[in-house]
Amino acid sequence: MHAAEGDPHDIGKNIAAVMTRAAGYTVIDLGRDVPVKEAVAKCIEIKPLFMSGTALMTTTMSAFPAEAKLMQEAGLNIPLMGCGGAVNREYANSYDLGIYSRKAPQTPIIAQKILDGYDWKRIRAEWDEIVGGN
Repeated sequence: MHAAEGDPHDIGKNIAAVMTRAAGYTVIDLGRDVPVKEAVAKCIEIKPLFMSGTALMTTTMSAFPAEAKLMQEAGLNIPLMGCGGAVNREYANSYDLGIYSRKAPQTPIIAQKILDGYDWKRIRAEWDEIVGGN
């Protein structure tokens, strides 16, 4: 988990991290204002279940498509969860690998679906059922 490059806001990420840990998952928290290449390098290194990025400012959410592109170029086909006040479902679904979590409690629910074998395309297609509607 990380807050996008240029974004100093990490409260939402911190809440999601706590909730995800409480559900029994290991969370690697990269902090805030994480450069795109640094987030992707860590992802390549540890090959996590998914990567999650938050953006509170519209000027920083463009980090997610850039991360997704670099992840795919590196051969990683794991979901990239876009979150935060600037991000909406339509935006998260606008780039490959992108999935959406509107609220922190949805993160562990979606993580479980990934463990169950759902890929990013299936999570998108079944998002309403997975999280209980919009």
